[in-house]
Amino acid sequence: MSIQYKVVRYELNGNPPDEYVVGFHMENSDNGKMAYHDARLPLESGVDKTQSEICNLAFSGAYDRITGISGDLTSGPTVVGAQYIPNM
Repeated sequence: MSIQYKVVRYELNGNPPDEYVVGFHMENSDNGKMAYHDARLPLESGVDKTQSEICNLAFSGAYDRITGISGDLTSGPTVVGAQYIPNM
């Protein structure tokens, strides 16, 4: 099983900003299944941190949810990318 994680969203949320939102795209390279999760991190947790450190904190804070989602990507084949023929 090979799950690839990619940061596809990184922004401040709120007016005034009160949290970071880091979006993680997950893909199982073995079967092509994909998923997405927004992880949220309080603004004060990012003080004096680099973007990479903030992404790591967001991932760690959402670890159980992200690994649950990525675990779902391991089961069976997907129809994504397969030829579809309508059955009417």
